[in-house]
Amino acid sequence: MLLRACLSFLQISYSIKDGNFDNSSQQSLLFRTVPSTAHQLDGIVALVRAFRWEWVSAVGSGTKATQKSVRILIDRAAAQGVCISYQGLMPGGPVSTLSQLRKVVENIKRAGTNVTIVLGNDATVQQFFQVVVALGITGKVWVATESWVLTDAVATLPGMERVGTVLGLTIRPIELPHVRRFVEEALSSGPPHGSSCPQSCFKCPPPSPESLTGLLDSTLWNWSFYSYAAVYAFAHALHRSLACSQEACPSSQEPQPWQLLEALHEVDFPLLNNTIKFSGQQDLFLGYDVMTWAWKDGGGGVDYVKIGSYMAQSLDINWTQIRWPGPEGQVPSSSCAKECAAGQSRSKQLLDECLCRCDDCVEGTYQNQTNSDDCLPCPNGTWSPPRSSRCFPPSVTFLRLSDSNVVALLAVASVGFLLLLGCLLVFAAHRHTPVVRAAGGGLAFIMLVALLASCAAAVLFVGQPSSRTCLIRQPIFALCFTACVSCLLVRSLQVVVIFKAAGRLHRGRQCWRRFQGPYLAVGLSCGVQAALCAAWLSLSPPALMQQASGPREVSLRCWEGPFLGLGAVLGYITLLAGACFLLAFWGRHLPENYSEARLLTASMLVFLMGWGAFLFMYATNGSQQTAALQMFTVQTSVYAVLCTFFLPRCYVILFRPERNTVAHFRTCIQAYTTTAADPETPRPGTQGV
Repeated sequence: MLLRACLSFLQISYSIKDGNFDNSSQQSLLFRTVPSTAHQLDGIVALVRAFRWEWVSAVGSGTKATQKSVRILIDRAAAQGVCISYQGLMPGGPVSTLSQLRKVVENIKRAGTNVTIVLGNDATVQQFFQVVVALGITGKVWVATESWVLTDAVATLPGMERVGTVLGLTIRPIELPHVRRFVEEALSSGPPHGSSCPQSCFKCPPPSPESLTGLLDSTLWNWSFYSYAAVYAFAHALHRSLACSQEACPSSQEPQPWQLLEALHEVDFPLLNNTIKFSGQQDLFLGYDVMTWAWKDGGGGVDYVKIGSYMAQSLDINWTQIRWPGPEGQVPSSSCAKECAAGQSRSKQLLDECLCRCDDCVEGTYQNQTNSDDCLPCPNGTWSPPRSSRCFPPSVTFLRLSDSNVVALLAVASVGFLLLLGCLLVFAAHRHTPVVRAAGGGLAFIMLVALLASCAAAVLFVGQPSSRTCLIRQPIFALCFTACVSCLLVRSLQVVVIFKAAGRLHRGRQCWRRFQGPYLAVGLSCGVQAALCAAWLSLSPPALMQQASGPREVSLRCWEGPFLGLGAVLGYITLLAGACFLLAFWGRHLPENYSEARLLTASMLVFLMGWGAFLFMYATNGSQQTAALQMFTVQTSVYAVLCTFFLPRCYVILFRPERNTVAHFRTCIQAYTTTAADPETPRPGTQGV
């Protein structure tokens, strides 16, 4: 290659942009002060991507250089996610090729793309757009290359203003200072005296103002800086190869081509605020201007409007200066052939990357834009069904009044409340009768009120819970049922003491009656329960909690805190119930009007089994159904006492009045006394209450 450099001539061109001359070898003999076509193709791809066009057509002329540019364009567009749906060849030449151009234009129309990239020289492009106008294609976007974007012959074609919007890149023009004035003065004064101009030069008429204006406004002046830069680049290389200083050159020998070659690679100097330095492709890239065509009203021609610039992979565009086709003036879309709706993502098909398919967004993802490539995951705490355009907050679930199981539980609670209220009225109306007095007298009324409050507290387990209801619903039931069981315990204790140890505890019985022992004992028992509830609420109180029961639902329930708090409260009630059970078993042989061994044992067993099942479910399953189970357990406990203690006595009061007399009670006591004195005497077989 060095031998080639010695035997050949170095060239610095200010107009060659053909990609066929691109050569990464450092020994190439061609340098250019203009950018290679590859830079322009990168700019075109960046322009297409800026407007989110992903599906375009590309046509080029039949020259080898243009065909190579089309191949490079396809590769670089694919790397940026842009698909060339149709690529066509524009034949140039005689009019006979118009039929072939017609096929190319019809194929573009058939492809359905809204954007077409046109590569080729101005003559071929002019014929191409003649066919476009003739076929009535309007409202499209045409991306031009530097070779024809500023060509009047194309822009002024009849009907060209209807084809749509034209965008393109052109080499950034850099004006040399004073050069226009110099040329204007030189042309106006004619050839200088004593010049070697032929005799025919003096016969030329002087230029008119119109011809001077046309010449000075020509786009040819865009090249003046680049030719100027070529001369300066060679001068700097020559200066470097001769090791010249600012004053003189030490060597008078002619530089060798290989020396100039090395010097050109090292050229780096400023020129009119631009850095002149050759790239690895031995070209000079100072950027492009992004242009658009603005047709004047009334067919008065076209203006070439600069709307942005492209420099080193950076594109800057003023969108407001672009006149888009269509009445709304919006940026036209050019996406793959299939339009994907919101809630779908678009993906390329394997056999044809320019054809797309629409995939529904899966559950938990969404997409609120059309023709999007990906579905977005829903934020935490939200969900979405398949093919969703948005995410939804989860629905809050709790025991609603409309739920069938809640309706049934409330119906049971209402019936129990009415039965208890009826028992209270019956007992109040017959409060001086032996049955009411044997049931505990005032203690029976405390039990009824406590059970009524327990039934009424059932509504605290229904509906949307709050922090307040979570705090009070458990203590209310615990205190009410503690009062009820305490009354049962005190009443059973009194009966057992009277019949089993009346003689031994005579003095104690007197103090018991004098100081209202039954009520004092019930109050003390409820005080212990109140202390347990207070400790529970102060150390680890129940709280409102949201628990995800799935992506679509959040269960709103009361968290009762650590198991120790609720266990202590219910454990105390269980302790009282166990004491009742033992006393009932101890007094199973008492007179039939005072012994409730079987019924009381049954009620306490129901209580223990119900709350044992609830505690097991509470420890293993924390759903809102736990509240329904607790509500059911509360009603079961209430019904156990109601059915075994109060309803049989109401039956006797209302339907067996003969057994609600003092004489009947004395008869039962005498029979018990006789049996206790003579164990051989059989006990009466009558069923007591």
